[in-house]
Amino acid sequence: MIVTIFNAILVILITWLSYRYFELRERVTPAEERYLHLMSGVSSIIDRIEGYEIAHAAEIAVVAEKIAVAAGMDPDQIESLKVAAMLHDIGESLLPRDILRIPQKLDEEKIFLMRTHPLLGELHLKKHVDGHDEVPSIIRWHHERWDGMGYPDNLKAEEIPLAARVLAIADAVSAMSHNRLYRDRQYENACEIALEIEKNAGTQFDPALAKIWVQMNNPQDNGRVS
Repeated sequence: MIVTIFNAILVILITWLSYRYFELRERVTPAEERYLHLMSGVSSIIDRIEGYEIAHAAEIAVVAEKIAVAAGMDPDQIESLKVAAMLHDIGESLLPRDILRIPQKLDEEKIFLMRTHPLLGELHLKKHVDGHDEVPSIIRWHHERWDGMGYPDNLKAEEIPLAARVLAIADAVSAMSHNRLYRDRQYENACEIALEIEKNAGTQFDPALAKIWVQMNNPQDNGRVS
């Protein structure tokens, strides 16, 4: 019961903060700095729920923005992408808290539950966001894969919105860079991470975006990703 009440309070708080962001977003440009600060606060709450000791969502937003700029995305798309990065795991706040704190790999049942978080995040935000806003959709599809083996909808290649493809790489880069409760850090440096992104280009990741990331982190690279 205590866990349920705790989760409910967190969901209410995150929902209110998210609503305030979208309300501010409709105002004039000077409000931009205010709602970005607000999103940073929301993302830090989500990071705490997930058990991260670093500013995970904010880090992903920075990585995603760099890729998006290099890919030539327009400013409005990049803005939506940054907000989606900040809120990409908001659906996890709706899951039983103990699932997020298990210090080992999850069993199949718990993996199934975890894989509902993009849908939960999208549905939750859609209650408070204008129907044309991209953020909920980006969140829904940030675990899709270029080869169609992702979730929740098994979208393939360019069926996946560009912003969601960018977020998938940024999320993976962050995941490979830090310890998690159930495993130690996987890679020692940015070069190793870039090689892993390169290895999974065309399967997990959009090959063009993977190439952008590899070249950004390997200045001497000659574009081996194709």
